Amino acid sequence: MNLPELELAFKKRKVNAFLVYQKGEIVTEYYKTEKCAQNVYKINSITKSIISILIGIAIEKGYIHSIHTPIVEWIPNIPKEKQDLTIYHLLTMTTGEEWQEFGNGVVFPNDFVESDHWIDYILKKPLMNQPGTKMNYNSGSSHLLSYIVQKTTNMTTEQFAKIHLLDPLHITDYEWQQDPQGIFVGGFGMKMKAEDMLKIGLLCLQNGYWNGQQLVSSSWIRQSHQERYTTYEHIGAYGYHWWVLDPNNFNIPYHTYFAMGYGGQYIIIVPQLELVVVISSQMPKRGLVPLKLFIKHLQEMH
Repeated sequence: MNLPELELAFKKRKVNAFLVYQKGEIVTEYYKTEKCAQNVYKINSITKSIISILIGIAIEKGYIHSIHTPIVEWIPNIPKEKQDLTIYHLLTMTTGEEWQEFGNGVVFPNDFVESDHWIDYILKKPLMNQPGTKMNYNSGSSHLLSYIVQKTTNMTTEQFAKIHLLDPLHITDYEWQQDPQGIFVGGFGMKMKAEDMLKIGLLCLQNGYWNGQQLVSSSWIRQSHQERYTTYEHIGAYGYHWWVLDPNNFNIPYHTYFAMGYGGQYIIIVPQLELVVVISSQMPKRGLVPLKLFIKHLQEMH
């Protein structure tokens, strides 16, 4: 991969951090300024992929029996037509709810965020499609997952994350928003250093292992980055709160998956190349640019 060229392309844009780890070492470490290395950045929807890892850990530890368990088990006040929704539907964003957030550009779900009770707001959203048929980007689903982590573990999502994920990875410098009821936001709301985003990527590259300790099961990581639904062809398919690039559609030689946050935040993993890339940007209107540049460089490896 032509990393110097890619780095140069990012230098010309509003990219604060560009880190590349390959085959056991950091091969590129670009920060726009010294301060950029120390800053915690809004990782936005990368929070969703972290929630996915937490669901995997909760299953492994026996807090959650199965992803096919209907969520009514933990959310008894769910409307009748949603009684069949499962964790799988939330993870794949195939609840079928009416929810506008993504597609023709990005629409931040302001009504949701400004509501007094986020969980109630999500539960009241009408169904438009049969659950499990179509993926439609929905931060509400991610927030329900955070709520389920809290309900099943009897601790906040942040406490659970700290014990089982963040502390073992030595991620200590972060921020995480809460909703009006104190539930940690599942769909966005985290801030983190670029070097710590890299650790999340490395944990996935290493199939759930960190320093010889298994933090999340390898099969969960594998299942998370299997293509399940495609709604937004220009970005890729969706797994369990991870995006997946189909090598054929994108004309790239390798299976590639990534976490993506608004404004150009990425953790990209290419297992066959033993590669993890972290990009942190300030590109509110052009957040897909770093991804497109990265894909272009992968394509050139043919």
